Amino acid sequence: MREVCFGIDIGGTTVKLGLVSREGDLLDKREFPTFRDVGATFDDIADHMRQVMESFPDCFCVGAGIGVPGPVVNQSLVIHCVNLGWQNINIAQELASRASVPVRVANDANLAALGECWQGAGKGCRNLVLFTIGTGVGGGVICDGRIIAGATGGGGEVGHMTVPFHSDWQCCCGRKGCLEATASATGIIRAARQFSPFKEMEKVTAKDVYDAAAAGDENAKAVVKEAADALGYAAGAVSCIVNPEMIILGGGVSAAGSALLAPVEAAFKTSVLDACADVRFALAQLGNNAGIFGGAALFFAE
Repeated sequence: MREVCFGIDIGGTTVKLGLVSREGDLLDKREFPTFRDVGATFDDIADHMRQVMESFPDCFCVGAGIGVPGPVVNQSLVIHCVNLGWQNINIAQELASRASVPVRVANDANLAALGECWQGAGKGCRNLVLFTIGTGVGGGVICDGRIIAGATGGGGEVGHMTVPFHSDWQCCCGRKGCLEATASATGIIRAARQFSPFKEMEKVTAKDVYDAAAAGDENAKAVVKEAADALGYAAGAVSCIVNPEMIILGGGVSAAGSALLAPVEAAFKTSVLDACADVRFALAQLGNNAGIFGGAALFFAE
């Protein structure tokens, strides 16, 4: 029988569930609302898993890998999911008791990094760092093919590294000077609103700022460069610790493509230790499916 695994990405509003083969083929995918109630969420997930497996009678399910928006300990216990209001929930136990398959759990950003390592931009690579740049800045660190989760599940929180940019700007974590405060879409918009025409606009997006920079607006160009410099600085600092082969940029802001990638790589080269400088940069490839592939990789990439 063909071996398959469920990859499940639990977000604040929706659950993304996919069935993935050992060969890395996405056989089925569905999306449905996340319930605030823990029991209702996992009842629903188990029901969808049963429905999917009914369509693949010739397949054997080896397990389910789950990503959640919070720190995870021992691939099972989530300490705190702010977006869901969950605290100290044994996610692995909740699903395994309902679906009767082995379950492994990881932080969602860490799982996205593992997915990119297994079947995305980092395929064939064993050591990489992912930066996801959207409303905030998240990420994950993969060393020798494995997620670095740390003692309490806080490994890979690259967005909350302190960088020497806007040290007085408060981050959503409560501290000041985090990478997220400068380099996220939120930070880019905040910086741009200091200048015209952005301070007169009712709504500004990071894309607006990148478009203005591409059109030659000097203030927009300065804002974009500052965000890239902050990301490059952070990438250099992380590289001195984990010495990755690749650094991958994902998230909504990565839609800027080379306008983001090239200046980040240039800034990285000015700050990284020579011994750790041989790094390839790439844009993420899996998009919203990264967590699904990462969940399957918890079983298939070992």
